[in-house]
Amino acid sequence: MSATPSHRAPWGQWALVLTGTLGLAATLFMVQVILARYTWRIDLTPEKRFTLSDHARHVLKGLDHDVRIIAFLRSDDARNSEIEDLLTRVRNASPRVQFNVVDVNRNPAVAREYGVDNYGSLVVESEGRRKDFASPREDLLVEAILQVTRPTRKVIYFLSNHGEQDIESTDRQRGYSAVRNALQREFYEVRTLNLLGEGAIPDDATVLVIAGPRKDLLASELVKLGDYIKHGGGLLIMLDPQTAPSLVAFLDRYGIRVGNDVVVDPENRLFAGDYLTTIVPGMSTQHPVSAGLKSPPLFSQGRTVRFATPPDPNIRGIEFLQTAKSGWETPDTEVLRTGMASFIDGRDQAGPVPVGVSVLVNNHPEAGPAGPGSPGVTRLIVLGDSDFANNFFIEYLGDKDLVVNAINWLAGQEELVGARPQLRQPGVAQFFVSARQGRLAFILGTIVEPAIFLIVGTAIFLRRRWSG
Repeated sequence: MSATPSHRAPWGQWALVLTGTLGLAATLFMVQVILARYTWRIDLTPEKRFTLSDHARHVLKGLDHDVRIIAFLRSDDARNSEIEDLLTRVRNASPRVQFNVVDVNRNPAVAREYGVDNYGSLVVESEGRRKDFASPREDLLVEAILQVTRPTRKVIYFLSNHGEQDIESTDRQRGYSAVRNALQREFYEVRTLNLLGEGAIPDDATVLVIAGPRKDLLASELVKLGDYIKHGGGLLIMLDPQTAPSLVAFLDRYGIRVGNDVVVDPENRLFAGDYLTTIVPGMSTQHPVSAGLKSPPLFSQGRTVRFATPPDPNIRGIEFLQTAKSGWETPDTEVLRTGMASFIDGRDQAGPVPVGVSVLVNNHPEAGPAGPGSPGVTRLIVLGDSDFANNFFIEYLGDKDLVVNAINWLAGQEELVGARPQLRQPGVAQFFVSARQGRLAFILGTIVEPAIFLIVGTAIFLRRRWSG
């Protein structure tokens, strides 16, 4: 005798379906709430348009004041979605940041109250300080946040009167105006300093930069420089080959050995480019300056810089930038004129060779061992090239991040160290191929690929011939 199915079974099945549907809907709702709160996303754009840079995240993470952002938009403006997305990313990166969106057409009184005339303008406020700007971009927004959250500007001096790179010049080869602009966006005040016409280095100098002097420093200037180091000032020195011998000798007392040589790396030079313009891929993860780089710097006509442990135990250093193993150093400075070099065993030294050194000088050893953040500790960075930061090279690869990160670290602003968005996006507005990659592309395109087509074509021809 077969069992008769209960008339209640269909209702039980419908109850299970309803319960499962409600559970699935509740799960999807909670997932949407979590995604809306934390905005998890995968940015597949080559230039990472929808991801905050490391530099921006470091700045936002280090905020100690609340920041309010007001965006004055127009309902039919095509830029609205991008601006709101940027503000959402900034707000999600720091609980200190909040933003409001004001429709200018619907709330003209609010726009008049803030004196805003342009659509797409942002007003950034904190602790009674305010910054307005139009055409919102990540770098401009971070600059505004720094300006309203920092009560004073730290002063960066660039030494002059020795043929150094000029922070006022827009010249592509000897101009450093782009460096000046980048530092001003980090809320620094940038000035020039002539030690011949001044007394001691000013007390308000947070960092002194000596960028590629062509003429040597006088003995009186070196005395002032030594006094500055004794008082804990930050110092960044960038030296090109065959320049400033007395400054090189001065650095020797701090264990910094600047070679009278030229760095060569044909494998990592730009394909079909200048022979002495090479990528420096050896970036130490033990130092904040190099660890904060996403792309290697590009040096042009560099020289070696080493740290040799000095007899003074109160001086510590690290070599944080090196060439690849394929590079070498040569004392034959004729390569600067000829633009060609060959490695000669016994004369040249094989790579990797160091081109960047960081040194800590403890001026108060009686207080015990000191670290980078301790009072009375002087920070020095010496790089074997100054051209990498000129107006021509600064926006390529990691050049801008290297020079600005170095100054931030010397100024004690570690929270500002990181990779910044580049005006010339890698792979879009700038494309680099090393000599090794260029040769590989040549071999693949002119030998391997035609050979594959030849072999496949021959195989097809022979098969048809034999089958016929």
